[in-house]
Amino acid sequence: MSTEREQHRDALLSHFLEHTAQEDPALYERLIKVDEEGMRNLAGVLGRFDGASRAALEATSRLQACRILSRLHQPSTDSLATTNRILDYLDLNANSKLEESEIDLVVEVFELFARAESQNDTLSLRELQMLYASLRKLDRNSDLRLDAQERVELRRGLDDPQAFLANEKANNPWYRELLT
Repeated sequence: MSTEREQHRDALLSHFLEHTAQEDPALYERLIKVDEEGMRNLAGVLGRFDGASRAALEATSRLQACRILSRLHQPSTDSLATTNRILDYLDLNANSKLEESEIDLVVEVFELFARAESQNDTLSLRELQMLYASLRKLDRNSDLRLDAQERVELRRGLDDPQAFLANEKANNPWYRELLT
């Protein structure tokens, strides 16, 4: 017997995938290849766009979710789980929902890291892990959120992406660990 939460998750996934099959067939084909755990992580990502907790994303929310999900080079359990951890940091008010300004920040950060090791517009799992390592380093008080000062540092980094990535390579132990 499934719980109410599982039913909500399943309805959200079903609704999203049904619409994505029509609206973005290429993304749909990539998403349906993930395993059951990956689908749970996908539901976690989608839940951040379900502001009314209706288990059905409106067209604008689906488009926003697709903007982020289409950045994943190969959606997998690991890449979706890492995306969820990244979204925790970028959910600036920690309400488990992404507002427009937070979505804009997510897209901007994803675009930067999509070029951390490659020149395409998608994030490999390693690039996602590099992004997560950068956010961990910025989170000086280790509360899994970026406070105002930490966001200022992130914003400075986004203003000069090459310098930011070079600094991460030189000074971030989690980042360097990924490069070895």
